Order: sequence, then structure tokens, then C-alpha cells
Amino acid sequence: MNRLKHLARVSDEDLAGRASGAGARALLSSITAEEPGPADAPKRPAWSRPRRVLVSAVAVAGLAAAAVIGPAVLGERGPATSYASSAIDIRLRGDVYVAVIKDPLAEYAEYTKGFQAVGLDVRLEPVPASPTQVGEITGMSGSFGSAAKPGTEGRTIGSGTEPAGCELGQEGCAMTITVEHDYDAHAVIRVGRAAQPGEKYQNARSAMTKGEMLEGFRADEKTVGEVLAEARRRGLKAVFEVITPAPGYDGYGVERDKQSADVGDDWIVWEVQSEQAGVLRLMVTKERLPKNPVYGGDRPADLSS
Repeated sequence: MNRLKHLARVSDEDLAGRASGAGARALLSSITAEEPGPADAPKRPAWSRPRRVLVSAVAVAGLAAAAVIGPAVLGERGPATSYASSAIDIRLRGDVYVAVIKDPLAEYAEYTKGFQAVGLDVRLEPVPASPTQVGEITGMSGSFGSAAKPGTEGRTIGSGTEPAGCELGQEGCAMTITVEHDYDAHAVIRVGRAAQPGEKYQNARSAMTKGEMLEGFRADEKTVGEVLAEARRRGLKAVFEVITPAPGYDGYGVERDKQSADVGDDWIVWEVQSEQAGVLRLMVTKERLPKNPVYGGDRPADLSS
């Protein structure tokens, strides 16, 4: 589509000797109505740190991720205190903005519009997640700490449900994101939503965690054959991810050219993640290693979270 044909038409006669005529104002309105597109997503790093560190970071974010927050400046009149659309409803309750996600499958830009309307530089990304992280913050990035307004350290961004305590998936129950009203930095928040049929999860969740597909079975450091036998017993399928340990086994990488390897039953499993409904992803190496590279040592004994 040629966007130029939709611009307001202004002739030389309209502009001659006039600094701001009706035609000029129409042209300016047409030009400034265009919105910039989203920034490119960051690329995955070559090495992943031990899972012990990653799990801790996600757990903190899920409860109430620490961030510095305050309103953006939107002109002399300031931002609105509420916003409503078919995708999201945002209202100021006391000192906290509560965003109710009415349509978790809407385009991300629809949520961004709502946060911008109330003066918050927040990008919300609902992503398909495994059952135990639906409704929880699965990741967050942005300019926190030193980039935020002095004196507002310790502010929080959190998640919940509306009505409070309801079970997601039931009629009338919606996910919520809470942001204190004086947020003064940029944030990208990923929150888990229920996956559609055949949709892959976009959260890193161990399938051995309570409530996940392999609950009650310790797969780490077992052979592929042993884990596959348990998967079949539960009616599950499996795919493989061949990992390359980092020096010292404190982390790992994933090399694309190794993913076509013929994984044998004697290969070693270091972690099993929930890939999608009914499918596990086994993170494996051909050799048994001195320690688990996914966790930089032994996996935590407590698999309840």
C-alpha cells in the first residue's frame, strides 16, 4: 500500500504567506500520526550461565521484580490515570497502576499504547508458558537502577489476577500486571499466558518441577534411555537439545550444527524442560561430565518450584 496517497493534500496557494494554515496543520497531523515499529529482539548469547543463577532471577521477578519506577513526562497536562481497550484495562489504584490483561493474544503494541497513555514506558509481552508459570512474570529487562529517578529505588513490578486469587482459565479471571505510579525507566515485561494447541512454550521451566509433566521424577544425570522410558510411561514425547559445556562446566552453549546428531540411549541427560504440551526437551551430552553444566554443579534437591 502506498502510504503517501493518504497524506493531506496541500497546494502552494494554501501555504503562501501563511505560517500555519488549515492545510499545513492537516499535513503535519498526517505526518506525525505514524508510529515507529518495535525494536528487534535481542539475540541469544553464545553461552548460558548455570541454571542456579537463572532460576533465582526468575523467581525474584515472579514474586515482585525490583525496579525503579516513575511516570514519564507527557506534556504540561501530564498523563491520564486510566486507559481501556479491548486488549487491556489500566487504572490507578492508590499509588499503583493495575493493568488487567483482557485479551492475552492481542498484539504487543496494544498493551504498549495503554501504558503510554498513563505515562509509563512499559512494553508488555504475554508469551505461551508451561502450566506452572501461566500468570507469572517469566522475564524482565529494561533500564533500572542508575537509569531511574534518584530516590525511587526499591519500587516494584508484580503480577497477579483479577479478581485477586482467582484461577486463570476460569471465566471472569484475568492476568494483571502492577506498576507503581512513579515508574521512571523503560521496562520489557514477559508474562506467561496459556499456550494455544501446538504452540511451543517460551519460558525456561524444568519439566521436573511440581505441576509440570515430569513431576516426581529426577531425570538429571540419568541416561537418555532411562528418561525416555519414563516419558513413554506417562504418554509423553521428547526432543533433544545437544549442549556444549563451557570451560569448567560452569554453563553451556547450544551449537546449531550439533543438533542433527544421532542421540543414543547411553547419552546423559542434564536437564529436561517443558517444550510444549505433551513434549519434553532433553538437554544432553554424549559423555558424562564431572558436574552438571546447566546448574554449574548438582541440581537443587527441592523441585517444588
